[in-house]
Parts: sequence; C-alpha cells; structure tokens
Amino acid sequence: GLAYGIVVDGKLLHSGNYGYTDIEKKIPVTSSSLFRIASMSKSFTAMAILKLRDEGKLRLDDPAYLFIPALKKLKYATSDAPVITVRHLLTHGAGFPEDNPWGDRQLADTDKELMELIEKKVSFSNPPDVSFEYSNLGFALLGRIITEVSGIPYQQYIKENIWQPLGMKTSEWEYGNVTPEKLAHGYRWLNEQW
Repeated sequence: GLAYGIVVDGKLLHSGNYGYTDIEKKIPVTSSSLFRIASMSKSFTAMAILKLRDEGKLRLDDPAYLFIPALKKLKYATSDAPVITVRHLLTHGAGFPEDNPWGDRQLADTDKELMELIEKKVSFSNPPDVSFEYSNLGFALLGRIITEVSGIPYQQYIKENIWQPLGMKTSEWEYGNVTPEKLAHGYRWLNEQW
C-alpha cells in the first residue's frame, strides 16, 4: 500500500492512499498509516548535522575523531589519506566500502557495539574524499556525533528538534510503539499475486 500527497509551494493540493497496511486483515492504508522510512532517516540525520553546524556546535570540516575519539586510530587505505571529516561522512565520501545491507542488520546495535566495530579494523575501499560510496556506517557515525554534540540520544534529538517542529507528531522510531491498525507491513511481490 501507499499514502501520498502532492505539495506545491508549501500547500497540500492532493492526497490519497491505495492498498493495505495488512493484506491478510484487509486493513486499508489511510493518511495516518505509518510506514518504515529506512534510509530516508539519513535526511533527518543530515538536517540535524546542519542544524548543529548552524548553531556553531560543529563544523563540517572538523575531523570526525573530535567527536568519536576511536576514529583517530583508523588505518587508512593510503599513508597520505586525509582524516575523515564530518563532511566526508555526510557525503558518503569517507572511503568506507558500500554497505547497503549492513544498515538493516545493525539496527539493534548499541553505541557500545558501534564503537567496538570502529576499534576493530575498519576496512576502506578508497582514501577519504576520493569517491562516493553509499555508507550506512558513515551515517551511524553521524548519529553518534549528534548524540555527542547535543548531549542527548540521537532519536530524542531528531524527535525534539526535527520531527516536532515539522509537525510530525505521529512519527515513531520503534514499530512496537505503533498500534497494529496503523502500522504498514512490508510485502514482496510473489508470483505476481498478493
């Protein structure tokens, strides 16, 4: 199922919905159905980093190790590689290998587990600032930076400083906090049948 809206110049011109949030129970999608946003959360992460920059709490060209000291120990792909900056993380230019499936597998990892990963040997496909490679790890590190700089957990910062000011009052991080009739379930197309 899907819910959509067409917005022009800040005004909602048309909205609609199609399909079901739960196929078996035939629960129709409504404008209040909640869908998993997955990597669209990266947009909120980027907004938070830029907000903290605008408040003078960090600079995009700051070395990321200023906020995550374990990054200072990284062994880069080349001896003349620049250190990873906040900007490198934000633009998928830190040199980490593309890790698209990694993000879904790491959703339940704690900050401690993230730091343990960094303290192990992190692999590089390139030195920082050489090429674009989609990096969930880079955005997980940005989330850690947001926590360090703001002094509150990432999810709380996003909710209080991004979602609430935007009027996103029903957005949730954890699907367990969503009532079953509002939660959209994911489905795959199998044999051209639902």
